[in-house]
Amino acid sequence: MISSFLFKVIVTLNLLIGFAGCIFLEEEDDSGKSIITSGDYQYDVYAYEKVFKLPGRLEEISGLAYWKENILLCVEDENGRLYLYDHAKEEIIQEIKFGKKGDYEGVTQSEDIAYVIRSTGKLFYFKIEDEPEVTTVDLPFKSSNDLEGITKGHKTDNFYIACKQNPEVLENGVEGRAVYTYNVKKDKVKTRPYIHLTSESFKEEIKRAGLNTSKHMPFMPSGIAVHPITEDVFLISSIGKLLIVLDKSGSIVSMAPLKRSLFRQPEGICFDIEGNMFISSEGRGKKGYILKFIPTRINQE
Repeated sequence: MISSFLFKVIVTLNLLIGFAGCIFLEEEDDSGKSIITSGDYQYDVYAYEKVFKLPGRLEEISGLAYWKENILLCVEDENGRLYLYDHAKEEIIQEIKFGKKGDYEGVTQSEDIAYVIRSTGKLFYFKIEDEPEVTTVDLPFKSSNDLEGITKGHKTDNFYIACKQNPEVLENGVEGRAVYTYNVKKDKVKTRPYIHLTSESFKEEIKRAGLNTSKHMPFMPSGIAVHPITEDVFLISSIGKLLIVLDKSGSIVSMAPLKRSLFRQPEGICFDIEGNMFISSEGRGKKGYILKFIPTRINQE
């Protein structure tokens, strides 16, 4: 006869095995759906080319942008510092202090100027050099918008700013999720969203992609990037673990689920000039890291 203690041990082990199986099946349910497409470019978000483990001061990496050669611009969400990370050397080569402590959530660049956004709507921009002169702009956003990403469009003066939560700006009545355009030369945010996603339409898109809505909603953008060649917009969401691609009309053209074991807390996304994709993830108690993905071409001559 099995003792009560041994019986409890067996039951517990069975429950743990079953739970582990559910986790395994949860990720396996999305197998075959890991390809994200933008024009002729495809990325397998389950197959990274390399992982870069970051120093401890970038455990909370919240924004990522490509500058030049092998240099990535990084910000973390507490200190007003810009970090220049050389992924070929796998080290930080420079730190630039630009502001006080705050919730910094996105970074982008135009030529030699860096642009950093706070979640509350304050924009900082400065030349990428030691002890820069910093310009600040109070954009017409509120803390309830919870801005989580900024990127510059190609061949345009427009910057794209993603709202993680409330999408309403200047009482425009927008609901769901939104990305707005900001023209730095005109210092103006368009009140009509560049991208607008309603909850119902987005739920239908998830179903159409063969994914489970309960696993990937709500969609709350944590990073944004523009593909350097196709000019499609990539939005990544840590909550819901999803990456989506939208064309210039704002229509979703592709989406892929993100493995929770691979993307601990994805907060930043960018591309180099060749179309290689970089996604940064906060460490959540461990080291922050950046994953590099190399595209394949669909129609190679």
